[in-house]
Parts: sequence; structure tokens; C-alpha cells
Amino acid sequence: MKKSLIALAVAGAMTAPIVAQADATLYGSFRVGLVSQQDEDLDLRDESTRIGIKGDVDLGLENTKGLFHWEANLDTTDNDAGVVNTDGTKSGKMFSERLAYIGATGNWGTALVGRQYHPHYTMVASHTNIFNSADKEFGEAFILGNNVDGNGYHHKRNDNTLAYASPIMAGFQVVAGAVIAGGNDDSQDDVDGYNVAAQYTGVEGLRVSASYAATEEDGVLGFDQDLWGVGATYKLSALTVAARYEDREIDAAGVTTDERDAWELAAAYQMGATALKARFGDLDIATADVDGEQWGLEVEQKLGNKGRVWVGYTDIDEEVATALNVAEDTLVLGYRLDF
Repeated sequence: MKKSLIALAVAGAMTAPIVAQADATLYGSFRVGLVSQQDEDLDLRDESTRIGIKGDVDLGLENTKGLFHWEANLDTTDNDAGVVNTDGTKSGKMFSERLAYIGATGNWGTALVGRQYHPHYTMVASHTNIFNSADKEFGEAFILGNNVDGNGYHHKRNDNTLAYASPIMAGFQVVAGAVIAGGNDDSQDDVDGYNVAAQYTGVEGLRVSASYAATEEDGVLGFDQDLWGVGATYKLSALTVAARYEDREIDAAGVTTDERDAWELAAAYQMGATALKARFGDLDIATADVDGEQWGLEVEQKLGNKGRVWVGYTDIDEEVATALNVAEDTLVLGYRLDF
């Protein structure tokens, strides 16, 4: 037994430097929330826990290195929840894929292939998406590019995506991506699309972004979608203010089936380890003659560098909440640990 233990220790000592040379980082964020919603029982649910590995590889090329990134969801509270299979069993959310791409980067820019964030999300939707909670009522109900209502093809994280990001020059950066024969699931027709976005960060504390995206689904009942948006964030000392506007139109068989626009204003004030956050927005669904508002508040307390707790509340007008199939009011007490 002692010899076996010694052999294991020697083997571990020999392989440790090899692992270190891989330039790979294992990371994760565990998040759970106690949730109260109108006409619903108190619920303990996962707040988008994830685990991943990312890193770079020496390609032997000047000013260029390879990149890889994989990230998946974990469910800390209900691992057997999910899709009901034909045999009655359930496919849970454990290790459902979030990101999976490879690429290369250098002074010429960055090129990526695989499942990745689209620039519409990272450059536009991110401005006012300030809350911790993963509930769509908090983070994404009024973000048109996220397809929270199942109407249209989204521009958040998508597979079958090719993308290029230019280097930042005089504060400007351009990112372009294309979806090749994508789809939300295997039962759908193929979807082709593209997204072009630009961002300016040349003034201290200021970030301004714009994005245009279009998708087209194959088949007789396929749709054409046009989406554009702008956003801005300005940070002045402890105060950060932000604004976002989006417009989306979906046509099927030459008929406009969905037309909507949304805007949001957000602010956050940092006092040491405590942050006070607020957001207000409006959503207009023209094709359904629905127009309503949402407001939300959150208090966040950081616990060292890797932990935090928060309490948040959001309220959505009944007409809009019904149209989006989300709760009218939501209260969340959350806890998060990162590594």
C-alpha cells in the first residue's frame, strides 16, 4: 500500500508541470436564489450556475495564438428538471451547453468558430442587463435579441457561428458574425443569419454600441427577422448610468407577424462592497397592441473577491407580463460563489 501511495505521489509530481503548461483555466460560478412570485409558492432555484474551461495554445506563429473555450450550465437545485422524454424520463439541465468554440487571436484581431455569444448581446443588451438574478423577469424579458417569448431566432449564444472581432483602433472595434445552418433544436429547419456590431470606448468611462442582425429560416413557413439596437453606458466615479433601445420585425410568408421595440434606463451606485441598482423600461408590441412598463431594484453585497449576496425586486405591467408569459412581480434573495 505504501509503495502504491509513493508511486501515485511521484506520478502526480511529474504530471503537475505538464498540466500547468497547458495554459488552461478551470472556472465556475455557483448561484442559487430563494424566489417569491405572484400566485406561486416560495421556490428555491438555480440562478444560472455554470462551470467551464478556457485557455490559449502556442501555435508557433508570430503575434498569433490559438483559443478554446467550453462552458456548461449546472443545476444546483433540481437536476432532474427539464425535458420529458417519450419514455417518461426527464433530461435534466446538468451540463447543458452554453459555450463551445475554438479560434485564434493576435494583433490582427480575433476569429472564432462554434457556439458563442453574438455581438448584439455583448455590445448592446449588456448595457442595461445589470441584475444578478437569472430570471427572465429580471434580466431578459425586455431584451428583444434573446427570444424569451419563443418568437423568432435569437442573437445571444448560438451554435454554428463564425465570428471576427477587429482590434481596437482609436477606441473603435467592429465585430461581425454569421450563423450557418443553425437552429434552436434538431427538429427545426436550418437558419442562416448574420450580426454586425460596432463599439466605441475611446473616452474614459464611456461605452457606446450599435448592432444590426438578420436571420432567415428555410422552409415554407420560414421567417425573416430584422433586429437592430443601440446602447450606451457612462461611468462617473461611483455612479454608472446606461440606456438601451432595440427594434425587431419578423415576417413570415411576406406578412409581418411580429413587430416590437423596447427601451431601458439603468443606474448603479457603488458604496464600497455594496451596490444599489435600479432599472426602468418600456416594451411596445405593435402587432398585438400591447404596451407596458417594467421597473426593478436590487441591493448587492460583495463578500470578499469571490462571493456575493443580493436581494432584488421587479414589477411588470400585467398586459406585458401576460404577452411574454412571465410573472408580474418577482422577489429574489440570492447567493453566489465564484472560482
